[in-house]
Amino acid sequence: MHLQVQQKEKLATIALRLRDFFKQKKSPVWIGGLFFLALMYLMIGFVSIENGHVGIIFAKFGSKPTVDERFIVEEGEKGYQREVLMPGMRFYWFLEPLWKYTITEEPFVKIPTGMIGVVNAKDGYPMLPGQILADSDSYEEVVENGKKVKKFKMGQKGPRLDILKPGDHPVNPAYLEVKQYPAVNIPEGSLGVLTRLYGDEPPQGTILVSKESMFRGIIRENLQPGTYYINPKAYKYEIVEAAKIEKGQVGIITKRVGRIPPEGTILVDAEDDFQGIQRQVLQPGMYYLNPYEKSLRIEEAVSVPDGHVGVQIAKTGVAKPVDQLLAKKGERGIQENTLPPGLYYLNPYATEVVNIDIRQQRYEMTYLEGQGDTQQNDAIVFYSDDGFEIAIDVTVLFQILPHDAPYVVATIGRNIQDIKEKIIRPQARSYARILGSRYKGEDFVHGATRETFQNDIHKELKTKSLESRVQMNQALVRHFEVPALLRQPITDKVIALKMQEKFEQEQKTQKANADLAREKEKVNFESAKVVAETKKIKAIISAEEAREVEEINVAKKEFIAQGEAKKIQIGADAALYEKEKEATGILAVGKAQAEAKKLILAAYNGEGGHRFAEVEKAKALGSGIEKIYYIPADMSINAIAKDFENAITVGLPDNTKKSKVTD
Repeated sequence: MHLQVQQKEKLATIALRLRDFFKQKKSPVWIGGLFFLALMYLMIGFVSIENGHVGIIFAKFGSKPTVDERFIVEEGEKGYQREVLMPGMRFYWFLEPLWKYTITEEPFVKIPTGMIGVVNAKDGYPMLPGQILADSDSYEEVVENGKKVKKFKMGQKGPRLDILKPGDHPVNPAYLEVKQYPAVNIPEGSLGVLTRLYGDEPPQGTILVSKESMFRGIIRENLQPGTYYINPKAYKYEIVEAAKIEKGQVGIITKRVGRIPPEGTILVDAEDDFQGIQRQVLQPGMYYLNPYEKSLRIEEAVSVPDGHVGVQIAKTGVAKPVDQLLAKKGERGIQENTLPPGLYYLNPYATEVVNIDIRQQRYEMTYLEGQGDTQQNDAIVFYSDDGFEIAIDVTVLFQILPHDAPYVVATIGRNIQDIKEKIIRPQARSYARILGSRYKGEDFVHGATRETFQNDIHKELKTKSLESRVQMNQALVRHFEVPALLRQPITDKVIALKMQEKFEQEQKTQKANADLAREKEKVNFESAKVVAETKKIKAIISAEEAREVEEINVAKKEFIAQGEAKKIQIGADAALYEKEKEATGILAVGKAQAEAKKLILAAYNGEGGHRFAEVEKAKALGSGIEKIYYIPADMSINAIAKDFENAITVGLPDNTKKSKVTD
């Protein structure tokens, strides 16, 4: 709204109120006039700009603009002034708003969130041919009166590079026009590629330009997910999908810009400025790559499964010596070291990996159709030493040891099928024919010769495998096909020999069974004999022991009687023979002991002595004997066997016959 109009309306309202006031007070007219003039001076001199607004000044008087046809001027020049009045109060002592300036109040330019303001200058220096963006206002240092001062320099007319970000901006609408555009929003999983539309022409051959440079073209640096305030008049942008490398994958980068690498170069490093396939790879993850700078190809990572090793073949590096089969680290060729089972993120242009199965393998050559490795009749046919055609089935079990895998790849091939066709099959068939021709035809029908033949083949294959480094675990020969003319007579002969062997074996078995039965009977008889003799001995010993006890008791009673008699005699003579008492007593005791021994010896005299020895023998045998019987020496074994119960009582005293003696 025009500020002078507002002031005139306020002045008219105040004048009417003052007139009414002075009429009521009946004051002199000149006093009211002076007061009115003073109030008018203050009202005209003060200028108030509300918050959120700017004041646009148009100078009615002043010098001509420095540049013809320019309507935006600096202070002191006639026309719209470039600078605006910010919110607040100002007082003009010479009442310039009344006669010199026309002040108009305008709101700030509001840029909401997610938007930008593109500024277009309505006045300024003209742009050069081909120029799409106008230079902004600036200050330059000049020397005035010997001092350096900053002097304002107006920019060019047209769209400016500078933008207005979200917020309130005090813009002079008479000088600058603002048009709003959406900000650039890069979503997650994407990136933004900028192309600068203004600036100098880049050097010839330049594909990408730096963000810091002033060249036109695609900018090397990209925009990652987020919001960016970019002037659409200055930049063109493109949103592309970021490179996502999944687990188990590897990213191969090709640098599209840079110098041409030296001749023969296969891979270039990430840090150098050569173009070409980059040596370093990208592992699983999210990558924001400028597609104009680097192209990406996603490959499967190298997987070495269980039961395998990875043989590495280096495609880059120095050449290995001519007489060296395997390459060392840093040399081109098949590497000495292998990769154990696992996942490896390798550059396929730098290293090729051949997976070799190190588990036991099987190669079968059989006459059966639809079976074996060839799925057709593949039996090994040869002629025996005596000219008979022999056909056999052979199965070879083999494997490659981990440390031998590089050698096998270098000398034989890259897979198990190569090994089967180049090593296993020709060698097995060759050795089977050579060794088989040394045997007679009948050797392949029956007998241990077949096993010997099988062992010979395995031995030859194992010896030969030392050269190829393919370990031969076993060679199995089966299904010997022999002509019927040769096979039937030999088979009949073998059957007859087997039957004879069977008959002889049965005879040996029957004889052995008979001998075993006789031995069992003999053992039973001897056992019964020992039991009978043991019982007899125990009975005799028991009887003798009872008799000896009785005799000892009689001798003891006699000894006691004699001792008592001597005692009475000694007591009667005690008074007279006091000094002889002890000697007589000792003599009596000694005599009594002698008599007792005499009686014991008499009891064991003759037959008793023999029995005494038997008793002592029985005691020495220990407690394991339950009963002992006495058997006369002239008693026969037949009598014992015939009537064992009667036999154990023969030869005993009358009072012990037919009585069982117990312990």
